[in-house]
Amino acid sequence: MHFPIAYKLAEIFTLIITLGMVSLGVVIARDQTNMLEQQMVDASSTVVKLLGQIAEEPLLADDNLTLAGVVNNLIEKNELLDAAAIYTVDLNPMVHAGSLPDPEVINSNAGHESMFHYSVIPEQYESSKTLVGLLNPMQVKGTIVGYAFIGLDRTKLEAAKQQTFQTVAIATMLLILIGFLASVVLGKRMARPIHQLVDASKAIAAGNYQFRFVERRNDELGELMQAMNEMSDELLEKDRVKETFSRYVAPEVAKEVLGNVGQADLGGRHVNASVLFADIVGFTTISENMPPEEVSELLNEYFGNIAKSVSAYRGHVDKYIGDCVMAVFGTPEHDGEHAQNAVQCAILIQQMVSVINEKRREHGLIELIFRIGINTGGMVAGNIGSAERMEYTVLGRAVNVASRLSGAAAPGAVLISDSTYEAIQQIDYIQCRSSGVVTLRGSTQPVATYVVDDIVGKMRHFMNFKLYKILNYSEEIV
Repeated sequence: MHFPIAYKLAEIFTLIITLGMVSLGVVIARDQTNMLEQQMVDASSTVVKLLGQIAEEPLLADDNLTLAGVVNNLIEKNELLDAAAIYTVDLNPMVHAGSLPDPEVINSNAGHESMFHYSVIPEQYESSKTLVGLLNPMQVKGTIVGYAFIGLDRTKLEAAKQQTFQTVAIATMLLILIGFLASVVLGKRMARPIHQLVDASKAIAAGNYQFRFVERRNDELGELMQAMNEMSDELLEKDRVKETFSRYVAPEVAKEVLGNVGQADLGGRHVNASVLFADIVGFTTISENMPPEEVSELLNEYFGNIAKSVSAYRGHVDKYIGDCVMAVFGTPEHDGEHAQNAVQCAILIQQMVSVINEKRREHGLIELIFRIGINTGGMVAGNIGSAERMEYTVLGRAVNVASRLSGAAAPGAVLISDSTYEAIQQIDYIQCRSSGVVTLRGSTQPVATYVVDDIVGKMRHFMNFKLYKILNYSEEIV
């Protein structure tokens, strides 16, 4: 069933205007009624206090005649008041005018200024009506000598509220009607170029790539028309390429190749790079005693900052293997300083972990300890997998050695291979010491290993600054 877009736009615009105006009307009506309510409360509180002040002297003088005159005069001059009274300290009415609440209501609200509702059935009414009562203690030198009471008739207040609601409702309906008419007119005007776009789409779908918009517009529809013109040019060019290509190979092959021109090639290339593995000590035991949500939150806190540390030294996180992070330096972009960047990154990670642990320790939270292994050497870097699913990664013995080094490292330490040490031994700000020759698990060839102790000198200050930026701490880290 065809439903013109002009009416759809009108429907949407009308709905938006309706929701907006109804929301605005509700807010205005609510604010106005709240303001009227507050004005009544403030005015009533002032009246009952003034009554108490005027009645203090005749009350102490036990002058009932004067008190009666005060109460009656107050009722006559204030049309919102339905009742007024002066109570003794024992809560017995001395003088009153109008309908008073039940004694138990007065007793339950005595001792402090209070506001309450009570029902009465006046002679001129067939049913009860609700009044608002205000009871205010009259004090002389801190001693309560009596109570002033007034009862308010809410009839006029409710009438004012009703009038406010009616006015807002009428204004809302008028604006909705105006908005509907305006949206219909606007929708029809906007639909004209859309019909042209529909005709153009049908022409292109039919293979007429020669179709072009001649009209020039300076709005979004004009940009869409220009984009369709450019699309027609591209489709025309692709059709020509396909026609030419089909002359050299079978049409089926040409169609398959042209349909996958964006497919990345599988395979890799030999590179010299450095690989870093950061492994959590005893994570299996830790995770067994934690809910999965807390484990995920814990890993995200540490791994997120490790990823920032790796990026800070021109590396990239290759993958997360359970509780281990694998990072690569020197590929895919060539980096002649990949070994020293990997080592500095490892020290930065241990410093970062130490600071995070200190913060978590202050809050009694679980702390993690990492051991890091680094190896430098030749490896294959490229797209591994299949045409349907692949990933860019590095493979080779050098990668396996780095993984084994992380398992052999002491908790909180950075263990590097002899090839990594040879690449950085001329750098005086990296302090290392020999850790002996070890035979790594799964390998028959022994590997000379070194422990990286620290980064000193100016580079230490640069590292502290990076640590400060990564953790985004307000205090300076030294």
